[in-house]
Amino acid sequence: MGFISKMIDRRRIRKTLPDYPVYSPPFHDSEAVLAKREIKANYDYFLEQKARRLEYLTSYLRSFSVDLSLSPEALPALDGWFYRYGGHLIPDGGELIDSMQDYEPAWTGEYHGVNIVHDISIFAGDYIVLKNHNVRWHVNYGDGTRRDYDETGFGQPCLVGLRHVGCGVGNCSIFHGVYDFSDAARWRLKEGDRVPKSKFFEPGEFVRRLEYLANPNPPTVVPFSQLTMDD
Repeated sequence: MGFISKMIDRRRIRKTLPDYPVYSPPFHDSEAVLAKREIKANYDYFLEQKARRLEYLTSYLRSFSVDLSLSPEALPALDGWFYRYGGHLIPDGGELIDSMQDYEPAWTGEYHGVNIVHDISIFAGDYIVLKNHNVRWHVNYGDGTRRDYDETGFGQPCLVGLRHVGCGVGNCSIFHGVYDFSDAARWRLKEGDRVPKSKFFEPGEFVRRLEYLANPNPPTVVPFSQLTMDD
């Protein structure tokens, strides 16, 4: 994709993002570890808001001629959109990871696109849960070990019950997994042909990962992206 096309895409995202509703659970603190009751309150908020967040995402993607639904037929269009625009949703550097983990800085301004990434992860999680009877939504309370709050996805909604390579039956942070695709898209925009060639950067890999995790009897051959994100 040429420079002009990238610039047009970036402007389109910047123009449409400000009206997208911000996700903000009741408890967020970058300086303190949330108590279990606060994590539960945030998870209850997530469950209350989940259907509404999918409505926001569906409406937003419709403006790009993408019809979202929990069906295999809808996945290629979402994959194509995410591959093209995902890199424009997140900023370079800054406090992005802290913002994702602690909801601070708030998902506004340069972080507004994180709301889209978050809602795509809800869609991805719901798709996996719908197709894979072993999996359900839960929240990561930690495992009670020392500094478990440093674990990726601590205090956030997650998927449990995945029996796939690298997932075990513990907490799978689908939000951070979807973020990895957006981050890969950002690197493609920034580095172009200088990005190391791998399946992770190929169109269709997002769909392949979803279908892999949605399979209750996964094949022994693991998608490259799954290995990458579980390392």
